[in-house]
Amino acid sequence: MISIDFVPGSHGNFLEYICNKFVANVPADFMPFNSLGACHNKSQNYQQYKIFIADHYSLNSLSLYQKIIRINFDFEDLLAVSSLCFLRAGDSNIDIDTLEFDTYNKLMQSKYFSSLIDRINVAYPEHKISEETTNCPRYVLREFFKFGFKHPELHGLIQYQNLLKYPDNYNVFDFNFKDFYNYKIFCDRIHTLSIWYGNTDINLNLKTIWNEFIKRQIYKNNKNECDFIIDSVINLQNVQIKKLTLLQESYINGKLEKTFNLEMPFVQPNYFTDTKDIIEYLCL
Repeated sequence: MISIDFVPGSHGNFLEYICNKFVANVPADFMPFNSLGACHNKSQNYQQYKIFIADHYSLNSLSLYQKIIRINFDFEDLLAVSSLCFLRAGDSNIDIDTLEFDTYNKLMQSKYFSSLIDRINVAYPEHKISEETTNCPRYVLREFFKFGFKHPELHGLIQYQNLLKYPDNYNVFDFNFKDFYNYKIFCDRIHTLSIWYGNTDINLNLKTIWNEFIKRQIYKNNKNECDFIIDSVINLQNVQIKKLTLLQESYINGKLEKTFNLEMPFVQPNYFTDTKDIIEYLCL
């Protein structure tokens, strides 16, 4: 058996399916994607015979097999992994962009995010959320999540990632989160993984399943959209800002604060609609 150790939101179950079906030739005559795009659909036959087993081993202190695939991500992946985590971790189905509505119940229903309630209440006691006051202003949430992008080394998901460490006698294969998003790189990495596994006689044809995977990645362009806005501010270029997700707004504010050492607006119910207003706010 081989463990796939990963942080929620970093595509561990998709990699499990690929490795079992295409590398280990485990029977997998089904599509793994559920309605949220997560690869949580698994047949009984597949579960019985699978060799690669994905789980949050290091997060939950589970016993690992001697051979491990570790999915790695870095600061540049935080926006995507964070967004995916809210949506798919434990099938939480939290639409981060509407989290200001019924915030308490949305977070409370998920074992992955219920702890955020206390952290929000401690940070912003004047906006305490509870069973009676379930909503949380968008600008409070924007500010709360901003600090994880401004100081990514302190972000909870990065701290979780740092837990994925093993004794020297374990055989570890590192797979990068970014490699899922480029078909050629993805195929190359799966081929290398196959050799590591011991299967050198493979003919990978992953285009169909990869296309199904990539079309479900609704956040794949979010970082590029944000970076374009940030670069436009730095270069004093005025561009329109289309509606962003809550985490995109937090990401932009965190990056701008770190770049210009100036705090972005707090009580701002509606985000900027063009970079001209950001440039004027920053007095550039």
